[in-house]
Amino acid sequence: MLDQVIEPEKDYVAKLANKYKKQWQNITKARTDAIEVKKILYENLKYFTSEDVDVVVFGSLARQEWTTGSDVDWTMLIDGQANLEHKPIARKIAQVLGELEFKGKPLKHPGSEGIFGNMSFSHEIVHHIGGQSDTNRNMTQRILLLLEATSLRSFIINEDGSCERTIRQILNRYLEGDSNFHPQSNDESRIPRFLLNDIVRFWRTMCVDFAYKDWEQAGKKWALRNIKLRTSRKLLFVAGMLTVFSCFKNESLKRDGDYILKLQDHLLNFVHSTPLNIIVWTLQRIKREKDCVKLLDIYEQFLACMNKEPLRQHLESLNQEDVYVDKDFLECREISHQLQVVLQDICFKEVSLLREFTCEYGVF
Repeated sequence: MLDQVIEPEKDYVAKLANKYKKQWQNITKARTDAIEVKKILYENLKYFTSEDVDVVVFGSLARQEWTTGSDVDWTMLIDGQANLEHKPIARKIAQVLGELEFKGKPLKHPGSEGIFGNMSFSHEIVHHIGGQSDTNRNMTQRILLLLEATSLRSFIINEDGSCERTIRQILNRYLEGDSNFHPQSNDESRIPRFLLNDIVRFWRTMCVDFAYKDWEQAGKKWALRNIKLRTSRKLLFVAGMLTVFSCFKNESLKRDGDYILKLQDHLLNFVHSTPLNIIVWTLQRIKREKDCVKLLDIYEQFLACMNKEPLRQHLESLNQEDVYVDKDFLECREISHQLQVVLQDICFKEVSLLREFTCEYGVF
């Protein structure tokens, strides 16, 4: 089952929709709009890329889940020596983005946290994993490069640059630095545990940062951030966990050849896929296709809510003390509860390889 290979170029969500006669209009529209926005960005920002410099986008745009309220989260990724030209180029990128529109509306700038909308250097991202030098920003960018990132350079011209090299270096760092892959007699179920631990850390950091922002910003945008944490952010973590799960007792990875090199190539296929496609691909292979349809039905409702501009604005402006008596918030919260129930059923309800993996590696 899991010894098959995910194909990043395939749209597994669309194939599942056809099989079950599902429309999932918001999921389809989110993907189509994301591709169009990336084309606009490439046409206007391609002049700022080179073999050592790339413009990388994250978030709903990279996940192909673009909605009316989406931001353009980006970084200028440099895989090489810093020079004085880089800062002016980053400013110019921000200036150009500020002038772009999609469907008659200006593209939104990244948030004010400082994680996006700036320069990033591959050295820090690759070599500072853990320890005091691994800042929140550094860790977030590193994990998002693996879970939800698109290189504008490779998006159109299919040419590897700084982003692809950095991703390969990140994966190699996780694998070479993992004691789980040191010589040992029993390799039946080895997984990249170093990578999994950092993905789990990233998810828990998002949860902690949610509480931090609540404290620092006095509850500003609490309702919208809460719903997004419980849905799109949670599914991003699930996709990361399933990426590692794909290595669990995978016979194809244990055949003749360089195990770590094969594992790196295997993981790269997941890096180049989207979270929803990873979830669909995995659940089909562990015979949980109907649960997958339920999950996508629920996520379709979430994206429908995110596409309603008045609803987003209402959630953004809602006072925290009013959320649990607010009809709109409670309806959105119910969507997140339904998603949680399906995920718990998939991971824990029945005896399966996924339950074995989750209990063995996802909890302790």
